[in-house]
Amino acid sequence: MERFKNLCRDLMRTSSKKRKVEILVNYMKDLTPREREVLAKLLLSMIDGYTLSVIKEAVGDFTTYYRGDTYEAVFNYLSQKGYRQKALIPKNLSLLEVVNSLERASKENRATVLRGIVFTLDVETASLLIASLLKDLQIGVGEGIFLESLAKLEGRNYEEMKNTLYTLGWGAIFESNIYELNPGIPFRPMLAEKAMSLNEIIKEGNFWVEPKLDGIRVLVHKDGEKIKVFSRRGKDITNQFPEIVEYVYEIEGSLILDGEAIALRDGKILPFQNIMRRFAERKNVNVDFYFFDIVYFGSGLFKESYIKRRSILEDIVDKSLPRFFIDKEDELREKFPAFISKGYEGIVCKKEYGEYAIGRRTKDWLKYKRTFEVDAVIVAAEWGHGRRRNWLSDYHLALWHGEELVEVGKTFKGLTDKEMSYITRRLLELKIKDIPDGIVVKPKIVVEVEFEDIQISPKYEKYTLRFARIKRIREDKDPEDAGKIEEIERIYRYLHGSF
Repeated sequence: MERFKNLCRDLMRTSSKKRKVEILVNYMKDLTPREREVLAKLLLSMIDGYTLSVIKEAVGDFTTYYRGDTYEAVFNYLSQKGYRQKALIPKNLSLLEVVNSLERASKENRATVLRGIVFTLDVETASLLIASLLKDLQIGVGEGIFLESLAKLEGRNYEEMKNTLYTLGWGAIFESNIYELNPGIPFRPMLAEKAMSLNEIIKEGNFWVEPKLDGIRVLVHKDGEKIKVFSRRGKDITNQFPEIVEYVYEIEGSLILDGEAIALRDGKILPFQNIMRRFAERKNVNVDFYFFDIVYFGSGLFKESYIKRRSILEDIVDKSLPRFFIDKEDELREKFPAFISKGYEGIVCKKEYGEYAIGRRTKDWLKYKRTFEVDAVIVAAEWGHGRRRNWLSDYHLALWHGEELVEVGKTFKGLTDKEMSYITRRLLELKIKDIPDGIVVKPKIVVEVEFEDIQISPKYEKYTLRFARIKRIREDKDPEDAGKIEEIERIYRYLHGSF
């Protein structure tokens, strides 16, 4: 575990993605395939079952020291506690021994096993381990960087590995045998490219038009009587949506459905933040759901055409999204406002013979919304004035430019009073330093930003967003999932032509 501690130190010292890849390649070159797998589990926080209550039982309540970083909180707690090693199990445990012990522990013994491991480690290593178990290891390594490092080390094709990961999960990356798509195994769904205009949709031949719902992506797996509901990122959210489980239970056969869950009030679709209440303690949210694709029915269907998959879907369920065949721009332009008036956030237009590209964003699906949007990271915030004077309410927005986050403007619009109060608490926990009228923060919070135009600005890297407003806080996204400068550059070219 000493090497693991030094690895984390090296990774935290650099913000360069290229340098992080080099560090990981150098570290992993002497590891066996199984050791590389357990390293991935620790760096990417893939060891489940060690909840906050288990951690507290194992080492005590460190939460009074928490200021936005689990590692720092545990380190300060154990240091103040007069932490000493207690030889409950042999010292000098290897990475492999630690992960094997954690994974093999029964639910009843997890706290005991973790306590035994922790008390053989120094404070720094113990703090890193607990941060990993609580999925808050802030070292700037996501699955993309780790996968790129592994591909470079093993001389494998990165794109092929990514497709395997999105389809079958990390287990398939470290195993030599071939897997097939099966119910119960989460995978990354197909995503849509953004269309710059309705004319682009018609030119690409995406004539089948479906409404775009403002909800949560749900991938529903049924294998006999076993039913699981997964999020877009593969999180098990079955318990949050008993309505979906009850509905799918009545369908015969094994299947995987792709759809969306939305919040409703008096028959009207509510904004995204309302459906997110299903993940809080309050469950009193009226939910509906619709399916727009089927990926598996007795066998994998992702290689079949869209039109065939939809035909199968509509034979199985009565809650499929409506679809319309429109092959003329004028007709699409005429009908688009009707979609918006019904509460949809836009449309998704699909090619008739397109396959279901697991884990990829392709032009076989093109989405078009009423405004332009991008996911940005908050890197600083300023205190408001007047009614907003007690909140950090002016947010500095940043996108990725290569390996760095660069600012593209700021906004004070979009959030409710309750959301501003919430995000102020979060930002203060992430504070790095003070600036005039505000603070610089760790880039942890991702927000979906809606804007109408882009300008060239000498104040920022190159571009600034005009009429920007925060549409929602993206709790389901990590900073590395934020948008890139290239995205708004493409929009700028569409809006204003050449530079």
